[in-house]
Amino acid sequence: MVIRQQNDLGFESNVHLHGGYVTAGHDGHPMDVIAAGKSFEYHYPNHQDAASLWYHDHAHGRTSRTLYYGLVAMYVLEDDLERELDLPTGDYDVPIVIADHAFNKDGSFRYVENVDLGFRGDTLVVNGAISPRMRVERRKYRLRFLNASNARSYTLRLGSGHVMTQIAGDGGLLERPVRRRSIPLHPAERIDLVIDFRDYRPGTELVLQNTDGSGGTVAIMRFDVVRGGGEDARVPRRLKPLDPLPKPVTSRTWDLALGTAAWEINGKSFDPDRIDATPKRGTSERWTFVNHSDRVHPMHLHGFLFRIMERSSGPVALADKLGWKDTVGVLPNETVSVLAWFAPYSGKYVFHCHALEHADKAMMLQMEIV
Repeated sequence: MVIRQQNDLGFESNVHLHGGYVTAGHDGHPMDVIAAGKSFEYHYPNHQDAASLWYHDHAHGRTSRTLYYGLVAMYVLEDDLERELDLPTGDYDVPIVIADHAFNKDGSFRYVENVDLGFRGDTLVVNGAISPRMRVERRKYRLRFLNASNARSYTLRLGSGHVMTQIAGDGGLLERPVRRRSIPLHPAERIDLVIDFRDYRPGTELVLQNTDGSGGTVAIMRFDVVRGGGEDARVPRRLKPLDPLPKPVTSRTWDLALGTAAWEINGKSFDPDRIDATPKRGTSERWTFVNHSDRVHPMHLHGFLFRIMERSSGPVALADKLGWKDTVGVLPNETVSVLAWFAPYSGKYVFHCHALEHADKAMMLQMEIV
């Protein structure tokens, strides 16, 4: 796809296709901006597996505000393999974007910067609506969830703990479906769930909750089960083979901490004139994130995917073992190791914390794939 983005804002902006395999010049690097009143053509090859991607502004130092005020949308990539699996499609395949907000008396968004904690709103907004109700027929639905919050993590639970089947993550389909009753979702992460509403009688009301929330950040949305829905979708026992990775050619450790004036990785803040790592294209590396703080750091690599190998807090969730990721939530005082695969493109990219106030101030480093 070739997309011409026209910047009609009064300040610099750009577009990052989060999770996309995109050449460096079209990735939306924080320093590759579109001046006010100018435009840029982004080229998206789409040469990757089907996945629930998203796109957003990424001009450095401003993303916490621009994403909060709405420069966010999903980019759903499909392929023949998914169509052959007979998963729910059409009206039964629904993107769901979750974010927390605060409001002024006139109904406008209220934003207060908090560089330490990150922004926390008191109200959840789903696809632009507060406390939405979704009428669902008695059949299977595919729900593509994106956590588009600035810094809030969620733990999803349906009703009193009903089963939800995860079929995909950041990088697309898992190797096989995983039945889950409680699912963590950190900023920038995506999960695709299939919920079979044939298990419930017409008139049933099911509330999707955030068990990490309080007050107005607990109830996310409600599903109202109605009659109808001749079933023609299924969830096969096997979804997509998990490609083997080459052995890592090197290991790198990244210390995550709050410095004297800003958030840092390995004691450094973002400097666009400095290259902090030079992986070789087509190789894999073991990256270990060590969180020395009491905040969650969702670490995101631009342009490349990885697999989660180890967590100091306990076993890696089965769904994370069976698929690809581009963002991983590193919990307070936790150490997480991933195996990153640096293909298909070379060039300059960034990796950063996706708690947006952390990235703006300035928890981000630059890598050049050589």
